[in-house]
Amino acid sequence: MRIGQHRYIIDYGHLALITLIAAAIFWYLLDARSVSLSVNNLLLVEPVALFALAMYLFIIPQCFHRVDEQLAKSPKEQDPLSPTLPSERSDIIRMAILGAALGLLVFLLDVVGFDVGIFLFTAAAMAVCGERRPLHLLGFSLAVTLVAVYGFRALIPFPMFTTFL
Repeated sequence: MRIGQHRYIIDYGHLALITLIAAAIFWYLLDARSVSLSVNNLLLVEPVALFALAMYLFIIPQCFHRVDEQLAKSPKEQDPLSPTLPSERSDIIRMAILGAALGLLVFLLDVVGFDVGIFLFTAAAMAVCGERRPLHLLGFSLAVTLVAVYGFRALIPFPMFTTFL
């Protein structure tokens, strides 16, 4: 596509995907608002949906890439910000372990409690991602656990099973 003296390439796949996601978020927001406009119903849905739609507006310009004629003729360098699939075996194993840890967290929430489950998941995720200092593992996991448990209790009037908190 040419606008003025510049040529643009449109990433149609990316544009279609984010537009589909934004449409689903907008539909969900309208559906939630049609049920009830009470604060309890929209406490989490509306702010997150509006934030996601705002992010959509910031992502749209990234689907349009200006191509200068001289840059198009030169060989392309590896863009450090472009996503690439992990190709090393250790990265794939790490991703599988994190996925299994998340599944185990969901399964164990009712068994060991929300607080213990979040603490163990956070510590395991940090260890898998490379953190080896025990004080950092324990301190950050404890902070995440406290914020998650007390934050959810403040926002959601649902009785969560916790072991210590």
